[in-house]
Amino acid sequence: MKTEDIKLHLDGRWELTDLNVLTRVYIQIYSLLYSLKTSEDFVEEEFQYIYGKYPWRGGYSAVNFYNDLFYKIPRELRPKIKSIQYSSPGFIELSQFVGVANDIAQIVIYISSAISAVNETYSSIQKGIKERELSKINLRNEELKLLRKQQKFIRKSIEDISRVIGIRKETLSQLYNRTENNELAVLKILLSLYRRARDLAKLQLNNKLYLDENVNERKSFYK
Repeated sequence: MKTEDIKLHLDGRWELTDLNVLTRVYIQIYSLLYSLKTSEDFVEEEFQYIYGKYPWRGGYSAVNFYNDLFYKIPRELRPKIKSIQYSSPGFIELSQFVGVANDIAQIVIYISSAISAVNETYSSIQKGIKERELSKINLRNEELKLLRKQQKFIRKSIEDISRVIGIRKETLSQLYNRTENNELAVLKILLSLYRRARDLAKLQLNNKLYLDENVNERKSFYK
């Protein structure tokens, strides 16, 4: 894997809380997407173990999940600050894996371009999860048997959230591999990814942040 120096463009007046959101959320999203791109044998089993050990019940497991992923990334491939310029416009230049940076930018652009519609999709899925009491299911035990009646809803929800946030096919395929085809785990991870990327999208919509998307044409996931 190759790293390059890539700028996150800044503008407007920033608060410390904005900077906290950017750094915390960016690292979490980077960690997830890196874990779905890497194929190095020396971290493959460790990432697989992390995906398998979480029951995904409640927010605390999600925070720990992202932290565990980050600390398994080789130090030389973790985002590193190369330079910072705070002006109008300014930037934070990070040394990072290009493929991951591009995927983060694409997701943020998808969400910020239609944030109301994406929020509506997310809220509808969350309502369905609550109505079906899927949030109470422990993904690591025999309660998974209960999911057979809910598979249609789960699969449709995965399709919907993947499409509206611009998840690439190969990324989704690798997420299925990491979770050993546990569809509810896939859905919950995608929803947690959205909640984080939405924070970056809000910065972009407020003209405080701009991420370069090195993709020739932004395409819908299923086209």
